[in-house]
Amino acid sequence: MNISDLEKEIIAFRDLRNWKQFHTVKDLLLGLNIEVSELSELFLWKNELEIADVDRHAIADELADIFVFLSYLAQHFEIDLAQAVVQKLHKNNLKYPLEKSYNSNKKYNQFESHE
Repeated sequence: MNISDLEKEIIAFRDLRNWKQFHTVKDLLLGLNIEVSELSELFLWKNELEIADVDRHAIADELADIFVFLSYLAQHFEIDLAQAVVQKLHKNNLKYPLEKSYNSNKKYNQFESHE
């Protein structure tokens, strides 16, 4: 299943339950943040060894919840999420050229200019 089909299923699920009426931008953003927090909570106070043992099903559930909220927001603003990601990847390729960013954790504005 591609992202577009998945988003259509998410919106259909919502619409069949008449939930769109509750989906204000504020509440969608709060819901998204809550889901991100729930994902974060799975890793809270864990060291690297403990993180390796975090339940993958729980991680998948929280990632799915995050994607659902992202889909709702994208639909609200009439944004093609897949196209937005493609465009962002293009921008990031320009901001982080391989010759400057390879094996580096620096932000693009921290690269030394060779001009």
